[in-house]
Amino acid sequence: MFPINIVGRDRAVPKATIVIIAVNLLVFLWELSVDAKGDGYLKSALQNYGLEVCKIGEQSFATTSLDTFRSLFLHASAAHALGNMWFLFLFGGLVERYLGSLKYVAAYLGFGAAATVAHVLLGNTVCTVSDTGLVIGASGAIAGIMGGFLALKPNAKVRTMLGFFRPFVWTIKLPAVVFLGYWLLMDALQFLGWVGVETDVAHWAHIGGFLTGVLTIFVAGFVKPLPKPDPLEHLAE
Repeated sequence: MFPINIVGRDRAVPKATIVIIAVNLLVFLWELSVDAKGDGYLKSALQNYGLEVCKIGEQSFATTSLDTFRSLFLHASAAHALGNMWFLFLFGGLVERYLGSLKYVAAYLGFGAAATVAHVLLGNTVCTVSDTGLVIGASGAIAGIMGGFLALKPNAKVRTMLGFFRPFVWTIKLPAVVFLGYWLLMDALQFLGWVGVETDVAHWAHIGGFLTGVLTIFVAGFVKPLPKPDPLEHLAE
């Protein structure tokens, strides 16, 4: 399932979300320029600037924190980067409008940090000479944004594409609680190895980030009321 848009999505310009997307894409363009230099250059750069789980404890806390921050803006491929940015664009606006731009950016970085901690503690990283557990990508932080969206607007309709090849393509509108709940469930099942094939995806980072996002908005709701449902939202196509 792939989200196309959100019915009735806030039309206000999500400035912080756009800035975060722009930074990620600029960093990815830099990655492409490094990759163009030849084999091994990009891998070396990612190891230098990303977080290597197996080196935690061997380096200072400040270095680990900096690597964690930088890893949130690095991606392994164009599909990885563009897919992440699309999800952030769809789900980030509502969370930004609720928190305010500055708090939203802080929350985004916090979700990324929480996602990384979840992966380090629960991701079952196996350290070898050739594999030091490199962690890169904005997925954990964006999962937190998605969790925040769910807490804010569980009944929002997500127009979703099923299938990718005509004529086997359908679009349906799913409540956010169904779409995002399915997304979280599939991540958990993939981590357990019950569906899909073995990959290098940091599933616990996704799960940890998502749950942190839900909890953050739940707590924030005691300070600032959550947005009320719009009875005319179905008319905003």
